Amino acid sequence: MRSKTCALGCSTIAIACLFGSAASAQQAEGRSSPETSPDDSKPDIIVIGKRGSAVTDIAPIAELDADAVAATGAATVPELLQAIRGTTQSADGSEPIFLLNAQRISGFAEIGTLPPEAIEKVEVLPEQAALKFGFPPTRRLVNFITKRRFRQIEASGSAGTTTRRGSATEKANLGMTRLRDGARLTIGIEYRHTDPLLQSERSLAPDPGVPFDAIGNITAPGGGEIDPALSAVAGRPVRIASVPENPADRGVLAGYVAGADRPRLFDLGPYRTLMPGNDAVKVETVVADRIGETLSGSISLSAEQSRDRSLGGPATARLLVPDTNGFSPFAGPVLLNRYLTEAPVLRADKTETSLHAGLMLRGAIAGWRWDLTGSLDQKQTRARTELGISPDAANQAIAAGADPFAPLDPSLLSARLVDRTRQRVRTAEAKAVITNTPIRLPAGGVVVTATAEAGRTTAVSSSVGPNPSDLRLGRGRAEAGIALEVPLASRREKVLGFVGELSVNASVNARQVGGFGALHDTAYGLSWGPLKDVQLLATVKHSATAPDMVQQSTPVTRVPNVPVFDFGSGRTELVTLVQGGNPDLAAERRTVRSLALSLNPLPEMRLALTYEAATIRGQTGTVYAITPQTEALLPDLFLRDSAGRLTSVTYQPINFAVERQRTLNLTVSAYGKFGKAPPPPPGTKGAGPAQTSYYAGIGPSIRFSDRLQLRPGTPELDLLRGDTVRGWGVPRAYGYAYAGVNYLGHGMKFDAWYQSPNRVRSPDPAGDLHFSSIFKLNLGGYVALGSLLKQEKWARRLRLALDISNLTDAHQHVRDRNGVLPNRFQPDYLDPIGRTATVTLRKLF
Repeated sequence: MRSKTCALGCSTIAIACLFGSAASAQQAEGRSSPETSPDDSKPDIIVIGKRGSAVTDIAPIAELDADAVAATGAATVPELLQAIRGTTQSADGSEPIFLLNAQRISGFAEIGTLPPEAIEKVEVLPEQAALKFGFPPTRRLVNFITKRRFRQIEASGSAGTTTRRGSATEKANLGMTRLRDGARLTIGIEYRHTDPLLQSERSLAPDPGVPFDAIGNITAPGGGEIDPALSAVAGRPVRIASVPENPADRGVLAGYVAGADRPRLFDLGPYRTLMPGNDAVKVETVVADRIGETLSGSISLSAEQSRDRSLGGPATARLLVPDTNGFSPFAGPVLLNRYLTEAPVLRADKTETSLHAGLMLRGAIAGWRWDLTGSLDQKQTRARTELGISPDAANQAIAAGADPFAPLDPSLLSARLVDRTRQRVRTAEAKAVITNTPIRLPAGGVVVTATAEAGRTTAVSSSVGPNPSDLRLGRGRAEAGIALEVPLASRREKVLGFVGELSVNASVNARQVGGFGALHDTAYGLSWGPLKDVQLLATVKHSATAPDMVQQSTPVTRVPNVPVFDFGSGRTELVTLVQGGNPDLAAERRTVRSLALSLNPLPEMRLALTYEAATIRGQTGTVYAITPQTEALLPDLFLRDSAGRLTSVTYQPINFAVERQRTLNLTVSAYGKFGKAPPPPPGTKGAGPAQTSYYAGIGPSIRFSDRLQLRPGTPELDLLRGDTVRGWGVPRAYGYAYAGVNYLGHGMKFDAWYQSPNRVRSPDPAGDLHFSSIFKLNLGGYVALGSLLKQEKWARRLRLALDISNLTDAHQHVRDRNGVLPNRFQPDYLDPIGRTATVTLRKLF
C-alpha cells in the first residue's frame, strides 16, 4: 500500500510539472538541452560518408536521428525498441537482428547497455538486407549508430501502480557509458520489483462449473444422480447439492433440498494470484576497443536472476463419503467436493538465473572484412510447485466414521503433493563471417559474404515429486554458407541506366544438426530501383530449423482439478492438466515469398508495403483450444469419461503439419523538425534557436488467409473464419501507431495498438464465441527539470517522466452466441493489469 501511495503522489507532481511549465522557461534554456553530454560541446569531427550506417543498396524501412530518438522519451534501448516495435518486427512477429555501427555484435547486451543519448541514428532495414551481414533473410535489421565521443553516468528510479487497486512496481538503474573513437565501456545494474496481484483485487465472478466450496458440494461418484430419494423430495433428478450451512441439517436428507442443483460458489479472490510477485536483478558490462593496428574486439558479460512467487488457491479434494458413514444421510456413496481452507494455501516459487558471455573480434585481410563472434549462455530454472494435498488420510478417517462435513484435523492434511523441478540449458556458439567485393562488373561490385559457424546445446532437467522425471539432451551443430549480391544495371555507373538500379542476390546455408541430420536454407531475390526514391524487392526464402531445446526438455507435470473451457459444450470442466516439453519434436521447414515496395515520398518520410506468403511445415505449437475439430484431429491429447466429460487435457508442444498464411503490411515512418531552421542571433555563429523535433509511424496489416492443417491428410482449419487451436480467434486486421515530440528536453509521446473483431466457431451456442475489437493507447510525457529550475544545480540534467499504459483501460469483451459472457473469458482474466501509471526520475552526470 505504501508503494501505491508513493507512486500516485509522484504522479500528481508529474502532471503538475508536465502541464504547468511555462514557455518562457523553455526558451531561456536556448539550445543547451539538459540532456546533452559534456562531450557534445567539443568540436564536431567531419566524416566523409555515412559513418556507422549500414551501407547497402536496400533502402531502410525507417530511420530516426538523435532528435527523434530523444522525442521517444526512452531512458533505455529496450524502451526505445518498445516505442518503435511495430516497425522492427517482421510480418510473422519475429524480433529483429541488431547491428552496432553497421557491425555484427556478440549479443543484445552490446546495445542494451547503451543510453539513448549515445545514439546518433537508428536504421531499420528489411529482411533482405540481412544477407550482407551473414544472417538469413528472415528478420529485419536494426542498426544503432553511436556518437563518436560520449561520456555519461546515470541513475534512475521509477514507481508504478495499476490505477485500480492491486499491483505496484518499482525499478532502479545505475549505468555508466564512455565512447571514444571506437573504444566503448558500458556498465549497468538494474533492480525490479513487482507486487503480486490477488484475484480479490479484480471483479471476477466465481465459476459455476467448479463444484468446490469451503463447506462442500455433493455429487455422485459417476457424475449422475446423487440419491433417488433426494430427487423424489426435490421433484427432479439432482446431480449436485450444496452442503447445508447449519451443521444440524447436514445429517438429514431434507436439509439438502434447498441446495439441490444449486451448488454453493466459492470466491477464490483472497487465496489466488492473477499475476505473480517478482524480484529481479541484472548486472552487465561491455568493453570494446582496438587491438593493435588492424583488429578490434569486444567482450560482454551479464548475469540476471528473477524470482516469481504466486498463490494457487486452497487445495481441492474430492472426499469419498461411504453410505456406511453415520454422518451421511444418503443411500449410497457420494463425493464431497471441498476447498481445504483449513490448510495453508498452495504456493509456487520459481527462480531463473541467466548467465551470458560474448566475444567479438573483427579485422581485415587483403580487402576481406571479417568478424568472429562467440557466446556462452546458461539458463537455469528451479521451481517448487504445490499441486495439492493427498486426500488418502482424510478418506481413511471418513471411512472409519469421522464426520466428513466438519473441518478436517490438520494431521490429515499434512501430505502435500509438491513438484520440485530443475532445468539447465547451456549453449556455446561461434560464428565467422567474411565479406568483400572481389569481382567488379560494369554495373558495380559483386558482394560476397561467407559464413562458418558451430554450436552445441545441452539440456538437463529433472523433477522430484508426483511427476518424477530425468531427461538429458545434447545437440551439436556445424554450419557453412555463402551469399552473393550481383548488380545487373546501374544508373550511377551508366550501365542500362534506363532500367535504374537492379541487382540480384542469392544465398545458401547447409548445417548438420545432431538428431536432425542435414538442414538447408536457401534464399534468392531481386532488388530494383526504377526511380531514385522507389525500390522494389522480391524474395523467396526456404529455411529449416531444429526445435528449441527448452521446448524439448521442460519437465512434464500433471496437475489435478484444473478448470478449462470446453468449446464443444460451452462449459468449464475440471481436468488433470498434463504440461511440459516434448523431446520428440521434429524440425520446422518454412518457405516465404515476399514482394516489397519502398518509397521516399518526402525527405524525412519512408513508406514500405510488403506482401508475404508463407508456408510452414512442421512448426512447433501447442493446442490449447478444446474444440470438436481439434479433438477429432488430435484425440490423443484429450480424454473423456463414459459420460462424455473431459478428464485429462495435454498442453505439450507438437509439430503441426502445415500452415499457410498470406499477409499485407504497410509501414509509414517519419522524423524531423517542425518548420524551417531559424537563423542564429545577430552577431553569433553556429546554429539558431532550438526547434521542435518529432517522430511518427503507423503500420496497418491485414491477413488475407491463415489455414492450418494439424496432421497430414486431415481437413484444414481456417483460423480467420473461426477455427482455433489457441483458444481465441485470429484477427484479420491489426496495426500500430506511434508519435512523439521533443523541445529542449520536454516532450510528449504516444503509441497505440489495434486489432479487429474475431470469432471462435462452435456448433454449441455456449461455445461459439465473439471477441470484440480492441484499441490500446499508451501516453507519456517528460520534462527537463533543469530548464524549469534554472538556479538549482541539483536539477541540471534531471528528468521527470510520467507514463500511462492502456490509458482508457481497454479490455477485450467476449460473448457467446446467446449473448452470455463465459466465465473463463471475463475481461479481468484476459488482462488483469489494465491501466498503469509510472513515474520515473532520471539523473545524468
